[in-house]
Amino acid sequence: MESHLSPRQHPFLFTSISALVVLTAMLFNSTSLSPVVLISNLLNVSTPYVRNARTGVSYRGKSTNGVEHFQNIFYAEDTSGFNRFAPPVLYTPPPGTIVDATAAGAWCPQGLGGPPLPFTSLITNVSENCLSLRISRSSGTNPSGKLPVLVFLHGGGDALGSASDILYTPDGLVGKYVESPVIDEYVLMVNQVFGYATNEALRAARQGNVGLRDQRAAFDWIHDNIDTFGGDPGNVAAVGQSVGAMAIGLHLVSYSGTQGVPFQKAIMMSGASGTNFNIMSNLVADNTATVAKSVGCTQDPDSQATLDCLRRVPLKILMDTSVKLARQLRPPFGELAFYPSYDNDYIVGRPSVLLRKGAFVKGISIMGSWVTNDGAWYAQPTISDDASVLASFQTFVLGLSQTSLQRLLSLYPVSNFDYLVRPHEGATPDYYRAAQINRDLWFTCPVIDFTWQYTRFGGDSNIRLYDMNQTKFGPIFQYMGVPQWRVSHLSDVPYLMNEDVAAGGDNSPNQQDLSALLSGSVVAFAYSGDPTVSRGRTFKDWPVAYPDQSVQALSKEYPQEVSLYVVGGSQGSGPASVSSGTGSQVKSDREKALAWENVIERCGFINSILEEIGV
Repeated sequence: MESHLSPRQHPFLFTSISALVVLTAMLFNSTSLSPVVLISNLLNVSTPYVRNARTGVSYRGKSTNGVEHFQNIFYAEDTSGFNRFAPPVLYTPPPGTIVDATAAGAWCPQGLGGPPLPFTSLITNVSENCLSLRISRSSGTNPSGKLPVLVFLHGGGDALGSASDILYTPDGLVGKYVESPVIDEYVLMVNQVFGYATNEALRAARQGNVGLRDQRAAFDWIHDNIDTFGGDPGNVAAVGQSVGAMAIGLHLVSYSGTQGVPFQKAIMMSGASGTNFNIMSNLVADNTATVAKSVGCTQDPDSQATLDCLRRVPLKILMDTSVKLARQLRPPFGELAFYPSYDNDYIVGRPSVLLRKGAFVKGISIMGSWVTNDGAWYAQPTISDDASVLASFQTFVLGLSQTSLQRLLSLYPVSNFDYLVRPHEGATPDYYRAAQINRDLWFTCPVIDFTWQYTRFGGDSNIRLYDMNQTKFGPIFQYMGVPQWRVSHLSDVPYLMNEDVAAGGDNSPNQQDLSALLSGSVVAFAYSGDPTVSRGRTFKDWPVAYPDQSVQALSKEYPQEVSLYVVGGSQGSGPASVSSGTGSQVKSDREKALAWENVIERCGFINSILEEIGV
């Protein structure tokens, strides 16, 4: 959409003789290294070691540019064989083990080949033995530093992606510009049929949604072990983008909120539980049955025999079959052909209903967000009629009535989008119309509904929102021939990571300043739940999302006022508010632009038909 909103290093280093002695003693006491190996490792000052005194396990990492990386740290066993389609089996190496954590692990099963986008990684190494973590921290971090922990769940539509993707390089977030040191963790997410297969046998055994259970196991490992790396297990922020954010929302409503979550803050970027359409439908079960039949498992698709058969199918055959089906159903990448669904255990009902019952984990400070043109990918640029606009989302949103479809079209009149057209881009007003509807259906309205209901029903009033209105991907989109994408989905990831974009992105100084702004805000939020305060200094005006906490305001099904922080754009970064029926109350250029988006009325309608959407 048109941009119409138009290092600090931790001061603990092994530099003195006494510190070297302490390190030497630690290595002799905690490992089985021979003196020869020990001496060679002491000479290699770029090789950081961490030892968990409780488990007797040591981790050997790698230091680059002032950031220490520990990769491929397994928190659960290989998911192949009898562990396929089963809850994770937690894994701790035997005491005395020295884990080589210097190189990236395998990606979870997904389609091989070239990168989906030029600034992402080539997919070459996949395995079912992929339940591992990537941990990054500033070099010389004090083992007793109790640093806040950011745990990142990547996006990819439950179809592709990895913590090892170049897009998620953490160095800038951990050690370049942010004013406070953090420990950054990445969770590798299980994809395709391997993470979300379902049938009656799995539901009866309470073994559905193993992808979510794998993530939960990763958070549990972090809670039990992160202090070894200098992190604070009592100050963990879950950070998710797209389906990663969706997963965080589902964790918060898991078990109807009765079993808590092993994190204290949540940062949900372009997604919430309402992004997970059709959660009560048979779509995932039907897709599982289709895959089973295609690989020769012809028993009753709901039977234990079918599961046993699928567990014997070689990885490549099962992976290729499920990827092929997913891409046929949801071209081009196969997003959300397999996804979290009702299992009467981890997910006991529609999340929107659970939210309105107060059946969720409370006391979690939440930062939510969307991107100005989050829906840019879902429509063809040349569409020019209502039917094509509707078709842009009907592959995913299956249950909307004709009345609801017509109401959607009326809320987004094509004349509103004429001014966005740039002849050289070759996109029509209907394209931008479809992109805006998709943005609101997928991202903006789910975030607003989740955070509003969370506030209304006693979750936490400390909710912060932002709208990302700038991108580093512009030159790349021009090269790809899709300039109409503009500030698209994924645009805020490089700013969060505080990193330059590969493949010719816009890495100019003003973009670096914006990176420092967003990454610094996220780190401040991770420390204190307040994105405006870093180490005791207030440096921006970031409002609480729902400032009116009166009984009258909270009695309403949908918010009448939303406040947020706009990041980037021609009007500059800063706070803005939008209210129902504003007009004369509009004050700033940012607020005029927000009023044009009409999120109060549009999301009020979208969030009134959640049963049709299936969330």
